[in-house]
Amino acid sequence: MLSSSFLTGCKKDGLLVKSKSTDSTVTTLATGSAYYYITPDNNGNLYALGYGGTTIYKYNGNSGKTAFYTLPEIASGDSTVVNKLECLTSDSLGNIYTVSVNNSGVANVLKITQAGSASTIFSNIDANNGHQIQYIVSNNGNFYFSDSNGIFKIAPEGSPEFLVSSISADFAVDKNGNVLYVTYTSLNNIGEVNLNQVSAQGVKSALVPDLYNTGTNAGFGTDIVTDKFGNIYAYVTTNPFVLLKINTAAKVSTVMIGTIGNVDGTFKTAEIGGAYNMVADPTGNIYFSQGNNDFSESYLRKITF
Repeated sequence: MLSSSFLTGCKKDGLLVKSKSTDSTVTTLATGSAYYYITPDNNGNLYALGYGGTTIYKYNGNSGKTAFYTLPEIASGDSTVVNKLECLTSDSLGNIYTVSVNNSGVANVLKITQAGSASTIFSNIDANNGHQIQYIVSNNGNFYFSDSNGIFKIAPEGSPEFLVSSISADFAVDKNGNVLYVTYTSLNNIGEVNLNQVSAQGVKSALVPDLYNTGTNAGFGTDIVTDKFGNIYAYVTTNPFVLLKINTAAKVSTVMIGTIGNVDGTFKTAEIGGAYNMVADPTGNIYFSQGNNDFSESYLRKITF
């Protein structure tokens, strides 16, 4: 998720399947105007939703881009007309989740099956705060979302429970139910990004203090993703960008560092811009969306290890 102080820019449409390289690479899968929120499923498909859009698109190597779900239109005279979808996530069964927002600001969570059938599972989830929902996660039956106030958890049949504040609305939940998020400290105009967690039991702790030194107090963006192996990846958009890996022993290593841009290639030559949304697929590859400077075009990109 890009911080409010750093926003760098949420062909033929289709998923381009390329031969696997022996080198780790960054590749562009598709370009267009409807790629902001993304989520994978367990069958190699990728789903994308444009910012404030009404259609979720599905991508795979055989059929390319198809419309997976389109929000039904409601008469404009209805005071509760639903006018957009925000956020995407998925579960292990292949169900897709999104947030529908009406023109009164009411945010409901929709569950969409692989057959395209949608149902509301949570209603008006941010009623107490009235802020835009920014990211959502489904994990082991629990549901999580973030807004400008922080990160919340909803247990099955429950109500939103506030977990923690964070400098970034982006967060991740690992296979054990730990919520991963970042905080920021600044001393003498030098900024430090810190990786933290809230355990499944609600215990807060610093997972990796001083994860990254920004070298400045200027604006920056952060994204966090975790894979099925328990590794955490933290992407920090400063100038240059840096992608860090934190293994299960909390050891930090630099995966990539380079110039901000939109250039495919090996980790030594590729360029990455400000990422909107970053996710991992079941095999450990990472997908993310990014855009150009004026938001006129966005890209689906893949990091292959």
